[in-house]
Amino acid sequence: MLKNEADLLKTKDCVVGVIDDDPVNSAMLEAMLARAGYTGLTFASAADFRRRSGADSVDMILLDWDMPGESGIAFLRSMREQERMTTPVIFVTHYDRDEQIVQGLNAGADDYVTKPVDAKILIARIESVLRRLNRKGGDVESWPPFEFDITERALRIEGRPRHATNREFELMLFMFRRHGRVVTRESLLTHVWRLNGNVETRSIDTHVSRLRKLFGLDGSSGWRLEGVYQKGYCLKRVAESVDIDR
Repeated sequence: MLKNEADLLKTKDCVVGVIDDDPVNSAMLEAMLARAGYTGLTFASAADFRRRSGADSVDMILLDWDMPGESGIAFLRSMREQERMTTPVIFVTHYDRDEQIVQGLNAGADDYVTKPVDAKILIARIESVLRRLNRKGGDVESWPPFEFDITERALRIEGRPRHATNREFELMLFMFRRHGRVVTRESLLTHVWRLNGNVETRSIDTHVSRLRKLFGLDGSSGWRLEGVYQKGYCLKRVAESVDIDR
C-alpha cells in the first residue's frame, strides 16, 4: 500500500518539462526530478518546447527566465493569455529581487524558486503546487466505464476484469490521465516505452490499433483514441470527439 501523500503524488507519472538554455542546469534539474520519482523532459528554449512538445504533453513546467530569443516571462505571458495554458509553472531562475518575483507570479507562475537550487526545496515546491491543484490520486483511478487499479495493475471495464498487458495498461492509463489533450509520439516513447523520443518505431501505432479493437477505444466504449496528424494521439469522450484523422 502507498504510505504517504508524497508517494501518492509520485505515482501519477508526473512529467515535468524543464525549459532552460543551460544544458548543465537542465541536466541537474532532470537528475533532481529523477531522484524524487518524477520524469524530466528538457527543452533548450521556449521555441524548442513549442516545436517538440507543447503544454499538453507535460504536467508541470520548470521555467528559466533569462533565455535567448523569447524570455521565460514573455513565454509564460503568451501561453497564459493567448493560448490559455493551465499547466502549472514554477520559475527556476537567478532573478531574485522582490519585484522580479512579484512580476513572475503576476505573469501566471504558480511558484518561484531562485538559483542555486536546493533539491529538497524544489521538490517540496513541486509537491505543494500539485497538492493545491489536487492532482494526487489513490490506488484506483476511474474514467467510466474504465477503472485502473494501480496497486494490483488490474483493469476493469464496467466492473468486470479485463486482461491487459503491462504495456497496454501503461499506455491506456497514460492517455486517460491526459484525456482531451494531444499527446505527442515523442512523449509516449519517452514515458511509456522508456526510449529516446527520436527513435523511429511503429510499435505505438500497433498498440493504438490494439487498444481500439480490444478495449473499445474506437468509440464503442464511449471513448475514442484518435490520431492527430503530425503530432500524436488524443483520447476523447465520444460526445466531445471529432473525426480528425481521415
